[in-house]
Amino acid sequence: MTTLQSKTIYMTIRRYLLSALGLSMMTLSMSAQATSAPESQPKITSCPKSFYAVKIHEEARQCQRFDANMPASMVYFVNDSTDALVAFYLALMPNLHLKGEHNARILLSNDAGDVRVVVSPDGEGAQIDILVVTDTQISTESSAAE
Repeated sequence: MTTLQSKTIYMTIRRYLLSALGLSMMTLSMSAQATSAPESQPKITSCPKSFYAVKIHEEARQCQRFDANMPASMVYFVNDSTDALVAFYLALMPNLHLKGEHNARILLSNDAGDVRVVVSPDGEGAQIDILVVTDTQISTESSAAE
């Protein structure tokens, strides 16, 4: 084997090893980024009976409150159909109205637009997203029950 052939083989192996090392480091870096949690995550807490004046379904779970100040938002899951949950909110909070549907997400809102409830399909149940823009009392038929 000539010196030129040996040098070519050496350079090829060196390039391969450096490429493999670079790929390994990039994969490790991407893996660390994918598995590390964001610095600020919403806290999953036990579900309250209401969020401001918006009623929370009695079978709610995985409640996450995102904002302490206005506008405030919260998300939770219920093992029920979207239709049943829309009926739940329309019956319980007569000031909410069906405002539209997009990509299977149903928007309920009051006339002022300061309370919004979005009902979305989620696996075998539904996700409820609540946004309260201002801390105003919302009339509900069952507010005396609390």
